Amino acid sequence: MHVVNNICSVVCLQAYRLDTEKLGFHEAMMGRILERELRIAIHEGVTQFRVGMNMGADIWAARRLIWLRDTVFPQIRLHCYLPCETQANHWPELWREPYFDVLARADKVFTLQGRYTRGCLGRRSQEMLKGSGRLLAVHDNVAEGFLDQAISYAETKGIETIVLRPLEGPDVPTRLGDQSRSGLQVSSAYSEGFSNGRSAIKRAW
Repeated sequence: MHVVNNICSVVCLQAYRLDTEKLGFHEAMMGRILERELRIAIHEGVTQFRVGMNMGADIWAARRLIWLRDTVFPQIRLHCYLPCETQANHWPELWREPYFDVLARADKVFTLQGRYTRGCLGRRSQEMLKGSGRLLAVHDNVAEGFLDQAISYAETKGIETIVLRPLEGPDVPTRLGDQSRSGLQVSSAYSEGFSNGRSAIKRAW
């Protein structure tokens, strides 16, 4: 598959959507799902990955990218996009330590503004998506907030969109900027389809 632009933006569900007692399980399962899609993107020519660095799957995706860059694919670059300088000021230590570790090891870090204001998460996502050829979104089956806004924005810009739904719950519509994808089937939860690292979108090509 030809990648029009070799930039992939990654936007993920936030930690407050996850069961804190199962974070290790979530990280292991989502990490495998994310890594599969990241590897596919790399093999299709993507060299730059942009991550928004929220608590949760954003940080897990960034950690996987660092590992892939340092061990297998030295050509890829991780660019972190922060909505504000104070993003992690009030986070629990559980997330602050990996957050700052990722920032220290990223290839570039971009910051939208100094302090948090309403709407800065959405604006950060739009900045990430400018010039991107692909959006990889980890959805929580709740179609609201900056995550769904990012998917909608990508759709309006014709950006190829891959939506992963690893959590239990009803399916939500998959939006695809690339209408050439057809025959896609959607599954939810950590089902049998995920036992080998498959994503919530089963590729049909």
